[in-house]
Amino acid sequence: MSVSGRLDVNVALNRTSYMSTTKGVLLAKYANDGFNATDITQWPRCAKTEMETNPWWAVDLGVALYIWGIKFTNRGDCCGT
Repeated sequence: MSVSGRLDVNVALNRTSYMSTTKGVLLAKYANDGFNATDITQWPRCAKTEMETNPWWAVDLGVALYIWGIKFTNRGDCCGT
């Protein structure tokens, strides 16, 4: 039996995540913890790497899944690029 369909579910929510480097307390786990604040000066709950040539972030979903889409949100206080 197979099930087909699309669910609008954040399968990365609170899953173990990693990134190439860590900037202070801005850890990889904050990128997928469900908080959507974009101003890290008031609520430092986002991920940030050190300045580097090829930064990366990854999340372990635990199982193989077909992913229909990915949503990223940049910082809103400054430095959004």
